[in-house]
Amino acid sequence: MVLQIGFDPAFIPGYRVDMPALSERVRATAYGYGAPIDHRRYSLIFNQERGLAVVTAHNIDGSTMLDEGVIPRRDRFRLDPALPRDLQIDDDRGYRSNPWDRGHLVRRRSLHWGDPDEAAAADSESFFWSNITPQHTALHHTAWGRIEDWILGLAQADAQRACVFTGPVLTDDDPQVVNRENERAMRIPAGFWKVVALPHDGALRVAAFLVWQRDFDRAEPVTFDPLLEQVRLTTIEFLTGLSFAALQDSDPMRPSDGPLAFADDAPRSRPMQILGPQDIVL
Repeated sequence: MVLQIGFDPAFIPGYRVDMPALSERVRATAYGYGAPIDHRRYSLIFNQERGLAVVTAHNIDGSTMLDEGVIPRRDRFRLDPALPRDLQIDDDRGYRSNPWDRGHLVRRRSLHWGDPDEAAAADSESFFWSNITPQHTALHHTAWGRIEDWILGLAQADAQRACVFTGPVLTDDDPQVVNRENERAMRIPAGFWKVVALPHDGALRVAAFLVWQRDFDRAEPVTFDPLLEQVRLTTIEFLTGLSFAALQDSDPMRPSDGPLAFADDAPRSRPMQILGPQDIVL
């Protein structure tokens, strides 16, 4: 068995999908000045000030996806050996005494393809604290899960390989949570984004998605439509300080020609219902 260590940018035959470039602002707060940290089947770049990954990248092989349940879930959350312990947010500092979910950035189910032993090893490493982030319970189990299901379903239906990037939206106004006296605060991301690249109709296509945590912070559940949006790749770049320049031409939501339009009536995003692949622009 040969284990794939780290994200593979050449995973999709005929295309190269590199990890995003970092702005100097992001690089300055990143552990190792932004050098990717590689784990089995995924990589991440870690913000040492916030204790969270700013971007994760993983591969999916839809042609060899394993059936649900082949890799049993074992919630063995643990420290990432590639990072100093004091930079990481564990249960005590982050999750033990509050309602925030321990949300995977790289979804464990997305790593369940190919050789079962390799898939199990990758699943286990998805439980490193560096891949976990505080997510609203309603987000974790509804909108965010549904877009992840769509990505897996599309890759499986077309037996396609895909590259997926995920990360939080971090702002200066993010609220703080302190679980224990004299403990450093954990700050809650304002939202999350996801970018998927995969072959579609003979070309590489990209779809970018954005969800805000505050949309779920209400007593009564709200409808799905306004919570999760397909957005331009440039929207993700603006919010995160990352650059997906090499993927811009693969984004069907980019302006057809000319400069970006910012007129009041220019659509900046497209609210969706996740009913099937036909509801997402590729």
